[in-house]
Order: sequence, then C-alpha cells, then structure tokens
Amino acid sequence: MSALRSLVEKHYAQVANQEWDRVAEVFAPDIETTEPGAGTMHGLEAMVAYGTAFNTAFPDGRLHLDSAVESGDSIVVEGRFTGTHNGPLVSPAGTIAPTGRRLELPYCDVFKVRNDRIAAHRIYYDRVDFMAQLGLMPEPSRA
Repeated sequence: MSALRSLVEKHYAQVANQEWDRVAEVFAPDIETTEPGAGTMHGLEAMVAYGTAFNTAFPDGRLHLDSAVESGDSIVVEGRFTGTHNGPLVSPAGTIAPTGRRLELPYCDVFKVRNDRIAAHRIYYDRVDFMAQLGLMPEPSRA
C-alpha cells in the first residue's frame, strides 16, 4: 500500500473510531478543508469540530473507500458515507433534528499531502441527494 493511501485509510479509521485526538498524526496543523455545506475551514480545530458534528449526527457513520487514484503528492478517492441520522446535525444553516433515516452518500475526497501529512482536503458530494435521503426534500428524479 502506498504512503498516500495509508494516510487516507488511517483518517477513515480515525473517523470510524471517533479518534479526534489523533488527527495530528494524519493532518498538517494548517490543514485546509473544503466541504459543500460548511465551506472552507482552516486548521485542525475547525476540521475536528466539523468531524465531531458529523459523528454526533451519524454515530455509526463510516467512510468506505471504493477506489483511489494517485498522482504525485495527491490522492483522489471515490467512496460512500454510510450511517444513520440518530443525532442532531449542526450546520451553518441551523440544527437538523435526527430523522432516523439511513444514509448512503457517494462522495469524492481529494487529498494533497505535504511533509507526510494531509495539507489540503476537498470533499465533494451531492447536497440535494444528502437532504433527500434524510427526508428533508423530495427525491430528485432520475432519468
């Protein structure tokens, strides 16, 4: 396994085990994280706050790495987030009460590594699909 993939898999295990006290083993102190709902966050503290909010909302949440492509200091992952919305989800738009609904959300993670730590993390997913799976808006029509 490559060093890049090893870092990503360690991050995914830390999320599954809620090991937020160990993120400095994987991420640079000045990590820049960009996420569709939260925007751009800077530093470990902001990343941990985002991650713990998701863990609170989806205590059984898991990141599944389905495929990965590496080039130089970057790795792009296609995966799925699975979990049950059993806790409040705090977001910039307000708190979403637990729906009890199961989520299986496809995503793409783009990681850039510097000095053996992840220095940039961009997360891509369909926000409409996310809200629809939680029952907060109608399912999008599929052609």
